[in-house]
Amino acid sequence: MRVEAWLDRRPARLWWLLALVGVCTVAVLPTALPVLPANDIGWTYGSDPQLGETVGWPEMVAAVDSVWKALPAGQRVHAVIFTADYGEAGAINELGRGAGLPTAVSGHNTEWFWGPGDRAAETILAVAPGPLDVTGYSNFLRQLCGQVRTAATLSNPAGIHNQEWGGHVYLCTDLKQPWPQEWGRLRHYS
Repeated sequence: MRVEAWLDRRPARLWWLLALVGVCTVAVLPTALPVLPANDIGWTYGSDPQLGETVGWPEMVAAVDSVWKALPAGQRVHAVIFTADYGEAGAINELGRGAGLPTAVSGHNTEWFWGPGDRAAETILAVAPGPLDVTGYSNFLRQLCGQVRTAATLSNPAGIHNQEWGGHVYLCTDLKQPWPQEWGRLRHYS
């Protein structure tokens, strides 16, 4: 009741109050919601990295798609796309569906429970974040596969050094154990 009485005594206060709320909303909005173009959010990434984490996902999916399609058809038959992070799996599964990419799998958090994909996989297309989050991922993959080579490097046109920046798409062959056996070791929580 006090606020209503305060506003009733001077009706112009309501307009000042609404103007103040509007200014505060406009000031906070770019750091709270994805309302700016990707090229303009670099300054918000330091205070709230969540807005920048999806920047570059279309380019990541395009890189995975290009490596996938470069595989001989016979090799693609028993290949899986494996990601180090559930966000990358989600991006590939949503954005790559129209390109004809298979469902990506991940050992991250509850994504692991969806399983290893093709249980007869002989080729692993591994997508790993950049050095900001993961270092030595190729060494980790070498524990699973005899042959590991970098097939693509990830970046984004906005130049935002987010989780995927500097990450790689690896082509892994010559699995040391059958893929379903390796799957048990790949579950991780972070």
